[in-house]
Amino acid sequence: MKRRSMICMAILLFLTGCVPTLDRGEEEIIIVEETDEMEEQQFIITPTIDTPENFYRNVLDESGTYLRSQARGVVAHAMNNRIDINQFEVGLMEIASANFDQSEFYFREGSYLTGETINRWLRRFDPEDQRNTDGLNPPLAEGESDEDQMRENPLVLSNVLEHNYFYGSAEEGVNLGGVVVGLALRSVYYFRTEVVGDDGIVRYHFHEETLDLDEVEEQGKEIAQEVVERLRGMAEELREVPITVALYQEEPRGSIVPGSFIAMTQLGEGETMIGEWEAINEQFLFFPSRAARDAYPNQSNVFSQFKTEVEDFFGRSMGVVGKGRYKNDTLEELSIEFNLQSHGKAEIIALTQFISGRVSENFSSDVPVYVYVNSINGPESIIVQYPENEPHIHIYK
Repeated sequence: MKRRSMICMAILLFLTGCVPTLDRGEEEIIIVEETDEMEEQQFIITPTIDTPENFYRNVLDESGTYLRSQARGVVAHAMNNRIDINQFEVGLMEIASANFDQSEFYFREGSYLTGETINRWLRRFDPEDQRNTDGLNPPLAEGESDEDQMRENPLVLSNVLEHNYFYGSAEEGVNLGGVVVGLALRSVYYFRTEVVGDDGIVRYHFHEETLDLDEVEEQGKEIAQEVVERLRGMAEELREVPITVALYQEEPRGSIVPGSFIAMTQLGEGETMIGEWEAINEQFLFFPSRAARDAYPNQSNVFSQFKTEVEDFFGRSMGVVGKGRYKNDTLEELSIEFNLQSHGKAEIIALTQFISGRVSENFSSDVPVYVYVNSINGPESIIVQYPENEPHIHIYK
């Protein structure tokens, strides 16, 4: 199915997950706002923006408006923390780039899985309850109490995210080229039970169960097979296009670093049965921390030296934290954040200039480094250094 397209000046990239409606006090009931299914229409495409990140261009509607997923709406308690939601969304686009080249494909938020559909999928499977017959989470088994039943049968799947990728040109129109689906899996199961006291008052007891990550991954792969089969039967254009499925492992609630993708699989045109899974070796580490010291002592020492040099220059201690992203045990990206209490604008300028020099001296020129200088008044300056490029500095006025 072809759709006419033309070049339009615009750029926007907001990705949003979906949230479940669950029973038995396990999660709050969330209502996902729906939009009417769009009729056949023309589309336009955002222009190419030359950045080191090489973001996808976006498919817009004929008026130049960003096309939001029908599952877009309230994002609340589906995943344990906001940084997991962010990484889940952006990381899924990076996974897509392995199969859908940014120079040839255009991005659009998912247009097949509605909020209502995802809500049904995130429920517990129960063949006797019509609301839960599509549930992808395990059913409750026998148990002496609600707590026993929930603890022994945790809700593993927390979120489902769909991305669509189109190919074509301004002259010939665009067509669906593939679908990428992310399945977010819990590492800790948080739930609550109700107890009615002798006084008749209902009291809530809150619990958590740390999950076996190997078992969670296996369940995620089983869920992925069911998701692929359902997608193939949803629409004619989904029967033949390539489908990529990726598993995302969340971090516990309150974590200061996000989780990571742990496995992915690719199905070719018309394929329904998942074959091999490719393991993804990715992790985020916080500096300074014991985990970083144990895993990468040399880089941890470099960060500590950098922190000391900047504090000596500034003449006082300050909040300095770093977040390193590692793939296959190699640093891929480093973000550093400074938090100041009191300062003058001249101090900010001098500090930013000094930090820029120390970044070039201390950290590898092979990875992008992002430095954010903040104060109680908000952002003060930013330093971005890409491989084989001089640092870019911006000081907020």
